[in-house]
Amino acid sequence: MNDTTTTADDEPRGSTTTSASDQEHALTQSAITFVDMVPLELCDSRRTNSRLLQSYLILAIVANFTLLFLKGYSQDLGYWQDWVRQLSTTGYDGFNGNYPPFYIHWLYLVGQIYNSTGIPLEHNDLLKFLTQLPVVVFHGLLIILIQSQLRRFNATYQFTHIILLLTAINPAILVNGPIWGQVDLIPATMVFGAFLLATYRQYTYLSIPVFVLALLTKFQMIAFAPVFAFLFFRNIGKNLIGVLIAIAVGALVFMPSILAGHFLQSVNQAYIDTLGQYPMTTFNAANIWILLTGNVAPDNIILFGVAADSALAKVFTAKYFGMLLFSLTALGIFFHGIHFLIKNETMINARQLLSQALFSATICALAFFALLPAMHERYLFPAVIMAITFSAIAQQKLIYPIVISLLCSLNMLIILEINGSDIWHGLAWGTMVLLVLAIIDLASAGRIISWLTNLLKFATKIPAISVWCFIVATSGMAGYFFDRYQIHSLALTDKQTFLTTLPLVYAKQDHGTMALNRSYDGNYLSIANRRYAQGIGTHASSEIQYQLPPDAVEFSFIAALDDEVGTADVQFSVWGDDKLLWESAPVLGYERDIPTINLDVRGVQKLTLKVAPMKDDKWDHANWVNTVISIAPTAAPEEKTPTIH
Repeated sequence: MNDTTTTADDEPRGSTTTSASDQEHALTQSAITFVDMVPLELCDSRRTNSRLLQSYLILAIVANFTLLFLKGYSQDLGYWQDWVRQLSTTGYDGFNGNYPPFYIHWLYLVGQIYNSTGIPLEHNDLLKFLTQLPVVVFHGLLIILIQSQLRRFNATYQFTHIILLLTAINPAILVNGPIWGQVDLIPATMVFGAFLLATYRQYTYLSIPVFVLALLTKFQMIAFAPVFAFLFFRNIGKNLIGVLIAIAVGALVFMPSILAGHFLQSVNQAYIDTLGQYPMTTFNAANIWILLTGNVAPDNIILFGVAADSALAKVFTAKYFGMLLFSLTALGIFFHGIHFLIKNETMINARQLLSQALFSATICALAFFALLPAMHERYLFPAVIMAITFSAIAQQKLIYPIVISLLCSLNMLIILEINGSDIWHGLAWGTMVLLVLAIIDLASAGRIISWLTNLLKFATKIPAISVWCFIVATSGMAGYFFDRYQIHSLALTDKQTFLTTLPLVYAKQDHGTMALNRSYDGNYLSIANRRYAQGIGTHASSEIQYQLPPDAVEFSFIAALDDEVGTADVQFSVWGDDKLLWESAPVLGYERDIPTINLDVRGVQKLTLKVAPMKDDKWDHANWVNTVISIAPTAAPEEKTPTIH
């Protein structure tokens, strides 16, 4: 089937004729309607479109980075941690992650970041931030691609706002990415890009390679194979070239594994072993199997009362029955697409083709999630992207992206425990800013909102403002996380030593045991969002005594509650030979400006550190950090004056 379609932006040529007066009347009515809808200067303006795009890109960046602080899904973040550890220590040789290789390359780079900074690889917000950076980039790319198509097909200003808002702060996108910590947006955006390429005559040959790149990121993108199958016949020649390019792309992506002699194992792990990884009808996915069998039922259940010794038993086994249902749906999508191409061969335009492909892709993604066994709660996500992009192109049926986004986000939230105490400070600032803004808005008779609107308009005039926003936001987040999770070590002089290296006389506490260089719970010592390499972790009530050397002159330290408990109530004190040297005010845990204390300990033989509970002793995890003993410098011997005889 040859490429006989019109150019990308052409509408199909029809045979209906219209009089000049009818055309003029229609154009006049359209213009009046359009002016009524939105100011004329805001439409068909490249400058306005650019400012609109920049605004939504900034909104997406802010939403992604803000929601990173919410608690993610521990099991998936644990996979990232394990895989980054493997890649940072042994590279690709023997790597046993069950993901396709494209995203694994990013995790390799993340491992190099940890190696170069010396920050411990842990299951924390820094790891989540680093693994989510590509997702933020692809979220921005998705917005750019959608906005380009809205302009391409002359969407109204209002509809453009709706679609971009639905893309920038879509609940399913934000739950799946910055909150959960997953990367499903990356391959789904690639699939949309592949569909776009299929509608541009000069770039058709790149469609299949981009789809293959999506498969090399997430194998679940195989759900869209029926759509690419019928698109293949739209221009067989160029798509055959695309197949050759796709083979080269696959070889390039697998190259590190090939060089490490790990190619076959990588393929097995990513594409074969995973097929039987979850032998159950559904794994928390709200689909047909919840209705037929319930959650996490074995996939060898025989359905509808069919006897186990019947010839139809295998067909009606849950695993194969689900595969049959999806296969029939996929075949229906393929043949419907072929029929569409044949029926519209001489009249099809880019918008019709793209709408057909994206709506078919939406159905494929829905069927993949709803019918196949062993689905996870997240596997509805690609349908969200396909539904949004379909509505953007067709400029109708917003019910699909809205409902699918709601279903997908709710299914994920059933499993995900939203617990983000770290975001309290951000929410508190937001609440206070909103209150102050509302008061000023009332007092200024609404002028403050106008001023802020003008400021936003001015900001969006800055060239590539969203890129600068991303750079600044990424740098700020990286600086915060690297400082937050860096282990700060204190450099000592030759006249200093850590208290913990001196003889321990005794240590007693009401709960657990004293921990050296770790908190009571065994974590790195952390005070006011800053981690330390040296110190003592204890629990009130506690008393710890060390023997000082005779030439000790000063004891310096930081005393506070560990961040692992947030707030509690304790009081620290230091005693020298049973004499009180220093006592803190009540420490509640919210203190942020925590000073280093310096005490004169000349003549002290036994130094005792005490922590007392103020009320009860629940969560009284107390730290003594950077405990340094300074030694008196040795007096230089007096030089003898030579005697002259």
